[in-house]
Amino acid sequence: MEPWKWIAAGLALAAFELLIPSLTIIWFGLSAVVVGFVSFIPAMRPLPVQLGLWAVLSIAFTFAWFRFFRQETKTLSGQGKDAIIGKPGVIVKVNDSTFHSGVIRFPIAVLGSDEWPYVTDEPLQVGDRGVIEDIAGGKLVVKKV
Repeated sequence: MEPWKWIAAGLALAAFELLIPSLTIIWFGLSAVVVGFVSFIPAMRPLPVQLGLWAVLSIAFTFAWFRFFRQETKTLSGQGKDAIIGKPGVIVKVNDSTFHSGVIRFPIAVLGSDEWPYVTDEPLQVGDRGVIEDIAGGKLVVKKV
């Protein structure tokens, strides 16, 4: 196939990505553009070679996107207790009671929320940093860092 057809098809696929934003169609379009430029080399002119190269590049680009470049969701929602032990946070509220308790805030949501009630063995002040040691009922057990 002629190189300009590959380049045009690749640009069309990239434009189609604007209509259906899935961040997968773009990699097929980018692969087609690369095949278009590579097909200027005479050895790359046979259609089976071009189609094979397009398939390999499409798979490689898509795999690389999902493996290396895509941002992971920054939440620990649905994770077990072991996944949150040691996560640091900042004390934002201290309760006035005989038990040392209050509210701790995390920079990344922990178990679906960025603020949690806590209990601790030692008195903490607003602004202190604490880490999760355990979960006790609906509260986190925290220790001062």
